[in-house]
Amino acid sequence: MKRLKLILSIFAIAALSLTFIFISCKKEEIETEMSINQTETGQLDIGETATAIVTITTEGVKSFKYYKVVDNVKGSAQDAASALVQNGNTYTYNFSYQIQEFDDLATLGFEFELTDNKNLVKTVALAVNVNISVQSMFVKYDWKVIESEWLGFDVLADHDAAYIYRFDQDGTYEIDMTPTYAGDTHHFCFWVYKETPNNADTIAIMRLVRKLKSGDIGVDEYYDYRITSANESQMTMFWDVAAFGLYNIQNTFKSQAKGAFQPYGTVEMEAIVNANTALSCSTIDEDLLTIP
Repeated sequence: MKRLKLILSIFAIAALSLTFIFISCKKEEIETEMSINQTETGQLDIGETATAIVTITTEGVKSFKYYKVVDNVKGSAQDAASALVQNGNTYTYNFSYQIQEFDDLATLGFEFELTDNKNLVKTVALAVNVNISVQSMFVKYDWKVIESEWLGFDVLADHDAAYIYRFDQDGTYEIDMTPTYAGDTHHFCFWVYKETPNNADTIAIMRLVRKLKSGDIGVDEYYDYRITSANESQMTMFWDVAAFGLYNIQNTFKSQAKGAFQPYGTVEMEAIVNANTALSCSTIDEDLLTIP
């Protein structure tokens, strides 16, 4: 009987010991957490770099990836697990992204997603604030010439005042000439932009490249505009036309929200221009697409 009691006592002690060990182990389990050192950046310009540090505490990482989010739409996942730096149960990720051309035309952010070894998912996000560039201002709006001045004289022609310019991200541009001034003498092809911060008061140069109909052939033409001031509402730029004995024509361009737009003024005129192989933009001299 005494032996039986002894055996039962040993089992009881063993059970208590296992319970203590089990409870101790549970207390030491690491709860998965993820944080980011900032949820949004300061105001950045094109070419600058957005940075953030993501910190993870977990017993194990199954996957770690991030998404570029543009206008609240997530792009494809980018695997970043190999870039995690581990120190025990703590992992850190140093994120950096250089702001690209036209990133400023939409809301921009990044979402980071962790899946731990128990399939628990955690996310954090970074909003990237970007100042709109002059180049993007051209794309964001349609533009009209509202003033054209030379030596104090108003030289804005009626057709120039009627035109609406539309600049696209792919480097092409079009002009709605309105039905009144619709014509097929030109095929509007490309626009080229170059910042010139060291060129006195000229902050940038914008070049328009087009084809001119000359009999049965097309001739390359281009015009450079020296931009001296610019904001989302209005731009001032100078057009030097030495061929006509005119210098420093000051043009004021006004922005307007994109709306109804018909290239060349009418559907019929647009079809005529596009059907004229002599005016094809594919034959433009590529040297014209670079501003020295």
